[in-house]
Amino acid sequence: MSRALSLETPAQQTHFLLKWVLANTAGGFLIGLLENNGLQFTATLTLTGAILGSLQWSILSPSLRWRRWWPLASAMGWLVGSLIIASSYRLYGPLAQTLWRQMGLWEVFWLNLLTGSIAGLLMAIAQGWILARQGRAVPLWWAAGLLGGAAQGGVSAALCAAACPVLPSLVVGVVNAGGWAIYGGLTGLVLLVLLQDPAEVEGTG
Repeated sequence: MSRALSLETPAQQTHFLLKWVLANTAGGFLIGLLENNGLQFTATLTLTGAILGSLQWSILSPSLRWRRWWPLASAMGWLVGSLIIASSYRLYGPLAQTLWRQMGLWEVFWLNLLTGSIAGLLMAIAQGWILARQGRAVPLWWAAGLLGGAAQGGVSAALCAAACPVLPSLVVGVVNAGGWAIYGGLTGLVLLVLLQDPAEVEGTG
């Protein structure tokens, strides 16, 4: 029998949340580092899901059914989201321009917020298949992915506008890390709720 992740006390819950946020922050930094040091958009479009999914996998309980598929599901979900983003600018591009005109800030901020929400949702949908095997409330995870992705996109855009022009390429990944830290906080809180669901389905990871 696999050892289950214990989240019974506030200290255990806080420890899990901090590890989850740190894993996503580290993933965001690595993605930003790769993107700004040779791989450019390849890192964002093709490697984000695999990198984040692998780091998230290391935090999840070994008793979570089909846990071993988490990195692959994350990679595939992000890739599908990226393909949707690349092929549907005519749908979300005008919306970003409208938000820019009506609410201010700048167009890239709204573009990143919208595209982040799309990619975050698609990754969450793919990951939700694994959570469903454990009897968890999958729509709640989808909402976390959507909101977390939007926050990641918006925060990363804001941080980059402020810091990217002055940061050397080797540390510009901290901008991306900041956005993914927010994503980690939002999704981590939801994951705490889901993993404390009393329904336990034993399985191997």
